[in-house]
Amino acid sequence: MAEASPAVNGESPDQHVFVDDDGNMWGEDELGRYRIDNRVWTWNEIQEHPLFMKDIPSDPRDIDNYPMLTALQSILYDDQTPEEVAEHFKKQGNEAMKLQASKIALMNALTFYTKGLEMSCKDAKLNSVLHSNRAAVGLKMGEYLKVVDDCRHAVRLDGSNLKAWFRGAQASEVLGLAEQGLKFCHGALKLDPKEPEVLRVQKQLQARLEKDLLAQQEMRQLDKKLKDSRKANASAVESFLQLRGCRLGPVLFDMSMYRMANGGLTPHPKLVGEDPEMTVEWPMLLLYDEANQSDFVAAFDERYALEDQLQMMFPEDRHVEWDEQGKYVWKRLAAYLEFYPEGSDTTSMFRVDNAAPMVEVLRDLCLPPCLVLHVLVDGSPAQTVFCKENSL
Repeated sequence: MAEASPAVNGESPDQHVFVDDDGNMWGEDELGRYRIDNRVWTWNEIQEHPLFMKDIPSDPRDIDNYPMLTALQSILYDDQTPEEVAEHFKKQGNEAMKLQASKIALMNALTFYTKGLEMSCKDAKLNSVLHSNRAAVGLKMGEYLKVVDDCRHAVRLDGSNLKAWFRGAQASEVLGLAEQGLKFCHGALKLDPKEPEVLRVQKQLQARLEKDLLAQQEMRQLDKKLKDSRKANASAVESFLQLRGCRLGPVLFDMSMYRMANGGLTPHPKLVGEDPEMTVEWPMLLLYDEANQSDFVAAFDERYALEDQLQMMFPEDRHVEWDEQGKYVWKRLAAYLEFYPEGSDTTSMFRVDNAAPMVEVLRDLCLPPCLVLHVLVDGSPAQTVFCKENSL
């Protein structure tokens, strides 16, 4: 042990100070040798000392960051069974719930009940109460899914836990799960058929369930009407197209991402004029191969020319965001329509006359239900490559 200079840390010159091989500092006076602590109390250290802590860490996992608290805890619960420790945490949680107006009290109660459940206690009734009590905290916090989960665990552990059945019903009601809530009510009323609060919630859930069932029935009827209407429309369109020598082939691409936009991805009839005549509106996919971009048009009226659509999408005075060079202007664009040659299940292409009404373009062709057009800048290198690759 080496001797250090006197008067270290305010020691008097009459005292001897030594440093041992581990770097610890020791003093010696008339009372004998003693360890010198160089540490100064900090505010955080004072606050985190178990003696002065106002509440335990809100997250049970954080307790490992408080070694003094962990050490104190191990002393408190040494030689106690998991059931005794779990019971202790339950009581602590109950005490915290008496101060439930405080957010810290709720966090402490949540922590205590959770710690109790982590004790590997084999008392099913006690674990059921811990789950049920934690569900009570969850109701205060608005964590209704967690409440239902805790209540499910609670009633599995102890079917006589009336509070767990009722709290599960309360959370289910808030979540709009009437059928589930009624099952919780049924479990509670088996234990106490006249419990007024359970009967009140059951009545509300029953009314909600009847309303939900009526809404589901109306939705099924509406869905059937829509399906019947689409089937009738499809039949009408198919007959109408046949008059022009036109028929529908397989779908070219997976169009599920667009399905909600049109309620279906097939052409549908439209009546126009004072003396109604039928025309067809087509879903249309525009592919910009050079830019790896696309647009979907839910209903393109075949009486109009493609350039009418392109003029709206690519005006001269405004460029789309992905067209950094400003190349895509409606009058500079060339479009190629995919179709099925007679007797073939693979498509070919031809260049569309952008100024012609689409009804003229589509005559005597087998087409995918959603029209597919490739749009390129006329005269561009990308168009040259595209035509070469597709033998155009």
